[in-house]
Amino acid sequence: MSPELYRFLEAASPYLILWSFGFTLIHSVRITRRLWRGLPKVPDNALLTELAGLPLTGLQTVAFVLAVVYGDWLSMLFFLWWGPGFVTVLALVGVARLRKKRIDWHPFRYVISYLCKFYYLAYMVTFYLHGMPGLMFAFSVWIINDQYEKAFMSLDADRTRRTFHDRWLFRLLYPAGLLIPLWFPETPLRAFTAGYGLALLGLWAAGLVYVSRQGAFFRLPDDPSLLRNMVYFPKLRVEGAPEPGGKPEPLASAASAVKVEG
Repeated sequence: MSPELYRFLEAASPYLILWSFGFTLIHSVRITRRLWRGLPKVPDNALLTELAGLPLTGLQTVAFVLAVVYGDWLSMLFFLWWGPGFVTVLALVGVARLRKKRIDWHPFRYVISYLCKFYYLAYMVTFYLHGMPGLMFAFSVWIINDQYEKAFMSLDADRTRRTFHDRWLFRLLYPAGLLIPLWFPETPLRAFTAGYGLALLGLWAAGLVYVSRQGAFFRLPDDPSLLRNMVYFPKLRVEGAPEPGGKPEPLASAASAVKVEG
């Protein structure tokens, strides 16, 4: 694997972390507003979900291109799923929407789910071996930040709930990754990331307590328009071709098929 490629990725990690921090602030404002006004739960905001992860997703596509430039075939395979895979799914859903045709992702739900699971493990192992605590932390922040928002805004325990269903205990690495600045002194922006990681860990835990007290911890999601829910729903739709009475599937949400099933 090309050392230059992974040095480039680690150098980008502070910007990814600060980007996620910005969305933590946005989520916190929205959550405070909802709780203060006693508003009901809201559907998943696909735009915010995708924007929060856009730099991280885009970076993986850039990494794939750099791997091609360096002739690094192993890294090309490494970044294939969450790099060009994301772009390919986005294109497929866009074409399907223009043609007003449906994409039935259900037969591929387990393939997609486990590709995401194993790719995440491969990322963490590789980043650890290359001495990249910044990117390990950036991935953990991205995931837990999303879970914090889903818990308080949509009453959805999401990945934590799914752990009780599929027993994928490696999900414990997601919140544990928030403690990386405490374990690795070389973590970029260490003082900031240590405080941010602990704060986000507390917010995420508070979100799970909140969902549990609302009696919704094991409640299955009720939105078949989100591909993150494909393991629960037999059919998912693209915008422009919903079932009678069904909800259209937003393009941004559909594109997340390759990266939210872990």
